[in-house]
Order: sequence, then C-alpha cells, then structure tokens
Amino acid sequence: MTGRGAALLLLAPAILLVVVVFLTPFALVFVTAFWQQAPGSWIVEQSFTTRNFARLLGDPYFAAVIVRTLRIGAEATLACLLLGFPVALRIVRARGQVRGLLLVLMLLPLVCGALVQTLGMLNLFSLTGVVNGTLRRLRLAAHAAHFLGNDFGVLLGLVQAFLPLMVLPLVSVLGRVPPEFAAAASSLGAPPLRVLLRIVLPLAAPGVAAGCTLVFAAAATSFVTPAILGQGHVQMFGTLVYQQAALVLDWPFASALCVAMLAALAAALLMLGGGLRLAARLRG
Repeated sequence: MTGRGAALLLLAPAILLVVVVFLTPFALVFVTAFWQQAPGSWIVEQSFTTRNFARLLGDPYFAAVIVRTLRIGAEATLACLLLGFPVALRIVRARGQVRGLLLVLMLLPLVCGALVQTLGMLNLFSLTGVVNGTLRRLRLAAHAAHFLGNDFGVLLGLVQAFLPLMVLPLVSVLGRVPPEFAAAASSLGAPPLRVLLRIVLPLAAPGVAAGCTLVFAAAATSFVTPAILGQGHVQMFGTLVYQQAALVLDWPFASALCVAMLAALAAALLMLGGGLRLAARLRG
C-alpha cells in the first residue's frame, strides 16, 4: 500500500464521521426546506416548492429575527474582542504556573457547559439576584434593574459564554510573536498604544480572524442562552427554529429558516474576512 493509500485509510473513519454526522443531516435539512406542510395538517408534502422562502421573505417578523440575531452576534463578537485581547496579552506575558492557572480559568466556561453558565447568570442578574440585591443594599439603586428579558441580558450571557473562543486563538497567535518587535518599537520612541496598533495587532490578525469567526458563529446560533436569559422576550434564530420545529411542528419552514440563516452567516463571515484583509492592506 502506498503512503497516500495508507493516509486515506487512516482518514476514512474521520471522513465517514463528518459525512454521517454533518453532511447527511445538512443535506436532509436543505431538501426539506423545499417541501411544504399541508395546511391544517402535520403531513409533509414531499413536492418541490419555494413557498417557505417566500413566507420567510414576505413576513417582516422573521426577517427582523434574523437581523436581530446577526446584530447581537456582531455585538457579542466585538465585545469579546475588546475584552479578550487584553486577557490574551496578559496570559502570553505570564510565566510558569501563573500562565497555566490563567489558561485553566479561561477554559472553565467551556468545560462547564452553556446551561450551567446561563443558570448562574440567571441567579446573578434576576430581579432578586445577587447584583440587584447588592445595588439595593449599597443604595445605588432604588428599584431592581431589569438585566434579563432584553437584548442586553442576552448579550451579557453570550459574551460570558463565548469569551474563551476569542481568547484561545489570540493566545496561540500572540505566543508566536517575538517580544523583541514591540521592544524595538518602544526603544525607537513609539508610545504603547501605537505599538499595540501598528505592531502587535497586525501580527495577531490571524488570531483575531479565527476568534471573530468562532464567536460570531457560536453566538448567532446559540439557543440555551437566548431562551433562558431572554425569558421569552428576545426572539433569536435558535429559539425561533425550536419554536417552529418542536412546538409548531412545521419542519419544512424550520429547515428553510436554517438554510436562510446559514446563508446569512456565510455572507457575514465573508464580509468579516474581507474587512480584516482590507484593514491589513491599509496598515501595510
């Protein structure tokens, strides 16, 4: 057996897993999006139609949900980048056990899972939670603040949940940047902010792109966090698809929503990649 044949044989289980777990369900969702559910019935008619997409585009409610999802996903991505970049720098510059401890603390949200984190946020920011109780005891607020049940509460939960997805790629990239570059720029009189913007940030562009892609995709398709922290008042893509598939039992329309959202995500990520490349060229 040749080397290429042996490599293909070793890759076969992984390729089979991807085909069975990802490609086949996605193909089924794509095909189902062009079927239709008979009016007043749960029977799915397996005949080609674009009625689901016409309904999606013709009803402003569904378009507004997709726009809100993309907006909150973009806001969560920007917040994670602004918060995560200093954290990544601190982790890279740490040494020994301190660096390991910081990495473990950053990985904890991913280990605990979205449900545990979201329930913790619910206890913290509810009307009778720790934050509101502390504000009242310190006499900083006369009435309980509504952190949940709005876009801010969902955004807060998404940033807390997916911040590690931004930090870890940045740590990987920044760890390969020679510290002598920043030191040389500083020795030539460049202020710290200019060193960060002109030296460190361009070299960290691959990590920024990877982190933004991961956070945006995860935030835009999240279900648990919007469902719990939104408290039924913030409809996003994940909650809308669950509603159509599990409650209304309209699988063709739920599939059409998935296809439309995947197309919107692909377009947004292409725009993000193009913007980062353009920024890199302008800096160059």
